[in-house]
Order: sequence, then structure tokens, then C-alpha cells
Amino acid sequence: MKNLIHFLSILIAILYLGCAKLPNTQELTHKIPQNFINKEILINLSDTNINLTASLAPKEQLKSLFLDESLEKLYEIALSSNTDLQIMQTRIQQARAQLKSAWGGLFPTLNGNLNTNDGHSKNNATHNSSQSTQIGATLSWEIDLFGRLNANKSAKESLYYQSLENLKNAEISLLAEVTSLYFTLRETALNILLTQQNITALTQALELTHLKVENGLLDSTELFNKQDSLNNEQNTLESLKMKLEENKNALLVLLDLNNLPFDIHDSFAFHNPQPFNPDTIPADVLLSRPDIQASIQSLYAQVYNKANARASLFPTLSFNANINEILHSSAQNSGNIAWQLAASLTAPLLNRTQLTQNYLLQDALLKESYLTLQKNLNTALSEIENAIFNTQNTQLQLENNKHGLQNAKEYYNFSNNRRNMGLIDDLEHLNNTAFLNNSQKNLNTSTNAKLQALITLFKAFGGNLYLSKGMQ
Repeated sequence: MKNLIHFLSILIAILYLGCAKLPNTQELTHKIPQNFINKEILINLSDTNINLTASLAPKEQLKSLFLDESLEKLYEIALSSNTDLQIMQTRIQQARAQLKSAWGGLFPTLNGNLNTNDGHSKNNATHNSSQSTQIGATLSWEIDLFGRLNANKSAKESLYYQSLENLKNAEISLLAEVTSLYFTLRETALNILLTQQNITALTQALELTHLKVENGLLDSTELFNKQDSLNNEQNTLESLKMKLEENKNALLVLLDLNNLPFDIHDSFAFHNPQPFNPDTIPADVLLSRPDIQASIQSLYAQVYNKANARASLFPTLSFNANINEILHSSAQNSGNIAWQLAASLTAPLLNRTQLTQNYLLQDALLKESYLTLQKNLNTALSEIENAIFNTQNTQLQLENNKHGLQNAKEYYNFSNNRRNMGLIDDLEHLNNTAFLNNSQKNLNTSTNAKLQALITLFKAFGGNLYLSKGMQ
């Protein structure tokens, strides 16, 4: 018994020595700056003013940010019906099954058997028969001397966690894309209406110009200019219709529906999103991005795969035992029990080249996984940089177009008063109407661009702008 305990102690010690060492987060992310270029105080590793537990889920953050009931309904439909998410969920099931299978490899295998035998022999003088029934069990167990089985289990566990992060990333991407398409549809529908109004005004302007040219009040060049303006606006309308159709179909694919659950052409007005302060977002938001977490888990899995390949170069120890009992026998030996216990130590001899090359392959794959993670971190950092700059840039454009629309409205009212006093004719008034509509179209486009920038920022920060429940 003492020898057995001593032997098992050695096995446990070898098992722990054979475990793979994972790189820590600091080692993986040593190249990440502590703040972003465009915002000197945006990232602060020591910021303790953020209540991380109070942050809303990605869907709730978008709801809190945009406050649009129709959009909220789209979120519910997309999260329950989107086929990409369903695919991700099946991959989680696959990864879970592989993990459970790997767990099973760590434990002994026990099989039961029941055998019956009925034999007959006959010669000229005698007729012999025999019957027997046996029940038995076999036990086999590979002792994980160098951690090969444990490394395989840990690799499958990391891949399982990776599948969970991939689902989170898919959900965030889906929410962002649904939001983007929704606001683009709204902008396009509003601009189609304004373009149709422009076509009506320009058609009337063309008719008035034609009359004035016939009466010698205008040069025929004006007629060509008005015709070109009308043609351009008609082409703009067709382009907007095509854009509306494409975005509508793209949204239907995401929702897995045949018809949109809202009327694209109903009355709609853009509202300012709820304000939030990006200066308070902590540094670890970059590491909490689901795609980065998935890359880290992929790296961990490859660390374990390399450990598995290394352990395969060493001998394996296995135990085998079987026991059988005769339940019934015509030979009057019922109740006899037979058992056997054996241990075997096997080591690869002639196939070491294949095992060695597999180890080198796993080592190269590990380096690739590390470089892929670094690339993904750099990409995520650049996406955040671009999103911050784009948010600031689109805000400036939005302010400029607001001023432009205000000027257009003031000039339209001024010219309309002059028209009422008979100082200008209907032709100039129609031109001012088209100018006002174009200013409104520019504002719609810039407003959507600002919302798209916020959506990009939301996605760049991994679906977490640290919007708290107090914002709702």
C-alpha cells in the first residue's frame, strides 16, 4: 500500500509539472497604449469613477442611446431570428460536446459484458452438450503522466469559451448593422420625399422657363439648364429608390422576414441621441471586446495544443483490469470468479519523426496565434481611433448643415415675402423651394452620418459605451 501511495504521488507531481503555462494579459497586451491619440484622457487605467457593474447590456445601451420604439422591436426580432446567431449557437453546442468528450478521456473506461455459450458434440456412441453463462466487466485507464489528456481537455475548454465570445461579437455586430440599416432607410425615405417635391418644383420651373423663352423674356440657355437640373433630380430619385430597396432587403435578411414590421414612409423625424461622456471609458474596454477575447482564447487553446503535442513524445502508462463470474454452467463450476490486472508502459519508437514534426507544427501555429492576436489588438485600436475622429468630424458637419438649413429657411421666408409683394416671380420662388429642400436633404444625410459614427463607436468599443441604467 505504501508503494502504491508513493507511486500515485509521483504521478500527481508529474501531472502538475506537465501543465501548460498560459501567458498573462499583461504579456499579451504590452503594446497597447494607455490613451488614444485623439483623446488625451479618454483611456485611464487608474480611473475608479466608473461603475462597471452598472453598465447596460449592448442591446439596452443602444435602446438608451437612440430611444426609438420601432428600432427596439427590430432588436428583439433580430436577436431571436437571425440565422447567423443560430449558427453561432450550434457552434457553441459543438464546442460543448467536444469539451465533455475531452473530459471523459481523463477518467477510467468501464465496460460490462454478458456471454452465453451453448455447445453440442455427437459421435457414434455419445452425445455431449454444454451450456454456460458469464458476466464480466473490463476497466481501462490511461494515467495522464505528462498532461497530454489534461492539455487536450484545456484546449477544448478554451475553444468553448471562444465560441461564447464569438456569439457575443456576432450579437454586437448584428445590433450595430440593424441600427445602421434602420437609420439609413429613414434618411433615404425622407430624402425621396424631398426629391419628389423638387421634381415637382423643377417641372413647374421648366414650364415657366419655356414660356418665357417663347416670349423672348429669357435666353434659350436657361431652358437647357432647367432641363438638366430636372434630369439630375430625376436620376437622384432613382438612385435613392435603389438605395432604399437594397437596404430594405439587407435588413430583411438580418431579421429573417419577408416584410418590414414598420412603414418606411410613415412620418419620422431624427432625434438627438442621448448624451454620454466618452472621456470616462476605461482602458480595459479594448480587452473586453468579444473579438479580442475570442483571439485570446484561441491563443490559449493553441498553448494547450502545443503541450499536448509535447506530451505525446513521452511514454504513456495505462492500467487494464477485467473480472468475470460464471453464472451458470453445465460443468458444475457456477460461481467461479476470474480476474486480471495489468499495467503497460508504451513509448513511441519508430514514429517519433511524425510526433516531432507535429510538435514543431503546433509551435508554429502558436506563434501564428500570438501574432494574430497582436494584429487584432492593433486593428481594434485603429478602429477606436477612427471611430472617435469620425464622431467628432460628423458632429462638425452636422452643425454646419444645421446653420445651412437655417440660412435656407430665412432666405426662403424672405423671398416668399418678396414674391407676395410682387418683387419676384414664381420661377425664382420655385428655385428657392428646391434650394430649401436640398438643404434639408443635406441635414438628413449629415444627421444619419452622425448616427452612423455613433454606431461605429459602439461597435469599436465592443458594444460597451459604459452607459449606465441611470441614463434611461
